[in-house]
Amino acid sequence: MTSVTDSQLREFTDSDLAGLLLAVGAEPPVGPGVFDDSFRDLDLDSLARTEIAARVVERWAVDVEEHLTPETTPTQLRRMVEEAVAGR
Repeated sequence: MTSVTDSQLREFTDSDLAGLLLAVGAEPPVGPGVFDDSFRDLDLDSLARTEIAARVVERWAVDVEEHLTPETTPTQLRRMVEEAVAGR
């Protein structure tokens, strides 16, 4: 596992979020305009949500899998990760 600093763990930029969504199959364009759409609205199924969770664990060392539902939004995902990292 790659070692990351606390400041790197805290960063979760719009670019990070867009890249994560594109990597799991969201249709371009992906940007701040869709971050409040649900995963269902973005056509991201349970497999995509599982992949998102795995990538979040890898990058930010936060387990969010049980919290990702079809109604979860990317903005909510980012908030979950930022709150978990800040609470360390």
